[in-house]
Amino acid sequence: MAVKDRIKYTLRLRLFLFLIVLVITILLGALIILFVSGNITAGLKENEILIKNEYSLILKNTVGLYDNLAAEAVAFSRSISMRIESNLREKNLTVNDLNNNPALLKEIVSDELNQIIFYLQKSKSSGAFLILDATSNSKLPDSEYSKAGIYLKNMEPNIVSSSSPTIYVLRGMADIAYKNSLPLHPQWRMEFNVTDAPYYYLPMDKGNKHTSLSNLYYWSEAFTFPKTNEKIMMCSVPLIDIEGNVFGVCGFDVSYMLFKLINMPDNSMYERIFCLISPVENNILKTDGSLFSGGYSARSLINGNELKISSGKKSLYIYENNENNFIGYHELLKLYPENSSFAENEWALALMIPQDDLSSVIVNTNLKLIYISAFLMMLGVVISYILSKHYILPISRGFDIIKNNPKEKIKTNIFEIDELIEFFSDKTTDIEDSDPNSIILNEFLKNIKTLSPSERSVFNLYAQQYNAKEIAESLCLSINTIKTHTKHIYSKLNITSKEELTLYVEILKESGKYIK
Repeated sequence: MAVKDRIKYTLRLRLFLFLIVLVITILLGALIILFVSGNITAGLKENEILIKNEYSLILKNTVGLYDNLAAEAVAFSRSISMRIESNLREKNLTVNDLNNNPALLKEIVSDELNQIIFYLQKSKSSGAFLILDATSNSKLPDSEYSKAGIYLKNMEPNIVSSSSPTIYVLRGMADIAYKNSLPLHPQWRMEFNVTDAPYYYLPMDKGNKHTSLSNLYYWSEAFTFPKTNEKIMMCSVPLIDIEGNVFGVCGFDVSYMLFKLINMPDNSMYERIFCLISPVENNILKTDGSLFSGGYSARSLINGNELKISSGKKSLYIYENNENNFIGYHELLKLYPENSSFAENEWALALMIPQDDLSSVIVNTNLKLIYISAFLMMLGVVISYILSKHYILPISRGFDIIKNNPKEKIKTNIFEIDELIEFFSDKTTDIEDSDPNSIILNEFLKNIKTLSPSERSVFNLYAQQYNAKEIAESLCLSINTIKTHTKHIYSKLNITSKEELTLYVEILKESGKYIK
């Protein structure tokens, strides 16, 4: 391919390519810095921060709820124990006289009803209960598992409504409910069935150790209360008289609805995000005893299977069962004081999402990053094109002035171009003011004859507007050799630049003189 047919790397093209390389370098540099510094790890770090921030909010709400209910349950037990004992003492009775005495049971529970309602509303729990170690009729079948008392359910926890009652009687004598205008719950029963009731037996058993009530409250695992369809956790505290006799339990419950109301995660980023409070054994979340909160049924996704905890990427954890894997974060909760009778029971609060969901979010995040980078790249190309055009425009105009109107001293406001225009204008004026057979042109023609054959070959190509690189390729010489010849040519012709050489050649042509 001939030199003239090759691509001409004009100033504008060179500047355009330079700006594109600059844009690409800046973008790649920014991405490399983000990757190296750990700010981008396939989107994982951003998701880790989001999950932990959301977890912090839920942890604060959960700890506040459970600490408050534990403290209120202890105060509830002290108050109820003292009031019942005082009431019985006035009648010259003891707690042992409660069994098989329905009239006395009704009176005792009725007297405590307002106190129970007070603590229910004060604690903002979803239910409050009083279970006495007595039954109305011990001759009935399975009466040893039937216990008298009352269980009030707050159907709208955390909401105070004065227009209509939200408190229902789930367990207790119907006469007490009617007398106090309290509706019976659809799953109402008169007495508690404690056949399988650790919330009753465990505090009763530990209550005999004569320790502080603050060390005797017990949090049950989440379970479906008998004859109902609602899953709850119970915080129960033994009732103890002044002589140390344990005669029942009282406390509050946290329903599935209350837990969900307090701990609903923000699902704007992850549609299937959920949290749960769960007992922990051997690094396994016992989800059968858990309460869940989320925008969808997380329990159905886990399907009752335990979740094994294993380390994940960064500081997140992986939770695995036979069907699904989840990723998230958890911490152990301190539901009991260190010297509690139930301090060995471990609980955890976890926030997690299906692992597939996180992978999908990361892929979408990376796609957004790619789209943004591509957009910035295209924007950089467009800006480079515009800048190269406007930057080179005055330079091109300057060259046009030199070629077409060498005598005119037109200003381009570019210092170097204006100097060049002025130089050629002066040179052209000097030449045109002289006779065609002036000494300068004759001297120039005379000096051409002093060039060596090699220098003359280089000179001829310069006269044809070749540059040094093209001359080197045309003559099969090195660029350094061409530079050496050029230096000798300038010296012998008494000129200082290729432009001056070209100018003399053009003037000679216009004056009818030919270079031989």
